Amino acid sequence: KDEQSECPSVWYGKVRICFILCWFVFTGLDTWIWYKNKAPGWSIAVLVLTNGWGWLDAVLRYPILHDIDSLFTLKNLLLILLKICWLILIFMRNKENPISFVVCSMLAIIVPMFYAMFLPLDETDQVYNLIKSTYTDDDIAVRIWSTISNPSESIRVFNRMRYKAVKKGLEELAERSPMVAAKLGEMSPSKKAMLRKPGRSV
Repeated sequence: KDEQSECPSVWYGKVRICFILCWFVFTGLDTWIWYKNKAPGWSIAVLVLTNGWGWLDAVLRYPILHDIDSLFTLKNLLLILLKICWLILIFMRNKENPISFVVCSMLAIIVPMFYAMFLPLDETDQVYNLIKSTYTDDDIAVRIWSTISNPSESIRVFNRMRYKAVKKGLEELAERSPMVAAKLGEMSPSKKAMLRKPGRSV
């Protein structure tokens, strides 16, 4: 492995990006099935609920772990069942594109399994706490409400998260690479100060 692939925060960050890309592709496929089967307009709200509050929320909170009996896990299990029922009802209207229906139904089950497989279950507590410190575990509904009610504070929170992610990533790379550590040591005092504290939002 190269130096970056050995850095936990960098590796899980790449996995998170892959999940986000998959979310866009598969949500587009779900929307296409909804459109081709001429489903009623109100039924798209179910897709927004399952793929937004469910899948997208899980991806944005990755790689934070949740207990099997947590509200997060219960919510996503119920939304997966709702998604499968939604797909069946949509397909039964005109019964068009059966292959797409089967694929989407399988993805509704398989994707959460892959999500669980790529969680940091085997990491040590020290490594997991380091990874966890760069992400937020807020529900997506809470995030949206906070952004609407106080946008300036949301920007400051985002800047702090970005700063923490960059700093933790550099610290991990420095621990694993003497070359990176040497480069950081050669930085000017002003640039080191930028790493010591996050900049203000504008």
